[in-house]
Amino acid sequence: MNIDASDAYNLLLTFHSYNTAKRKVLLTLAHIYPKSVSGTQLAKMTGYSTKANVLYRGPIEELENDELILVDRLTPKLYSIRINHEHQLMQLFITLCREAGEEIRTQFLEFINTRGEKK
Repeated sequence: MNIDASDAYNLLLTFHSYNTAKRKVLLTLAHIYPKSVSGTQLAKMTGYSTKANVLYRGPIEELENDELILVDRLTPKLYSIRINHEHQLMQLFITLCREAGEEIRTQFLEFINTRGEKK
């Protein structure tokens, strides 16, 4: 992997400026790219309550406004959320997660495939 130092630095600065919820969302979505998830799945995967709507009250909307994630509103209550793979920093982050985070990726994909049900 050949990473430009300035891109890596900008990625670190971006993550440093975000709160824990936003970082968890980006980390999760980068690991599962190119898949998208529902808001409920994303909440479960990031450890937030699906009833509290913590992610909807800020992090998802703000990351969408920053053009780091894409949100397709399928119905008023059902969203399909994915990382914006066209954003330069997210391309770098996806690459890092793919090359260094295979174990976490496998766990996230298993969660999606089992729909979060315990074995």
